[in-house]
Amino acid sequence: MSEVRVNRLAEQIKKEITYVLTTKVKNHNLGFVTVTEVVLTGDYSQAKVYYTVLGGEKEKEKTKNSLAKIKGFVKSEVAKKIKIRKFPELIFEYDTTSEYALHIENLIASVSKKEENK
Repeated sequence: MSEVRVNRLAEQIKKEITYVLTTKVKNHNLGFVTVTEVVLTGDYSQAKVYYTVLGGEKEKEKTKNSLAKIKGFVKSEVAKKIKIRKFPELIFEYDTTSEYALHIENLIASVSKKEENK
């Protein structure tokens, strides 16, 4: 399959998952979830859904457990909207990109302070 088509389908899946999580899921342990990216394999067998959660470690763990419980429901709801022969298996993974960026930003700030103090 063409990479453009795979990326377009991944973006559509991301949009639909976000819609389902915000409107159809009534799980109060889910927390404030943001779907940041969906990476789809070329054969459409798996879709890695990267997400972030507002809050600390406790909220991350609760959200991880909630997503594991509702994965089948989310997949079936999204599959109703996106018509493809075999819908990919959803794999939810926490996105550490923002935390890593914050860490790098703090390192740069500390180096800058050290340079100013010289």
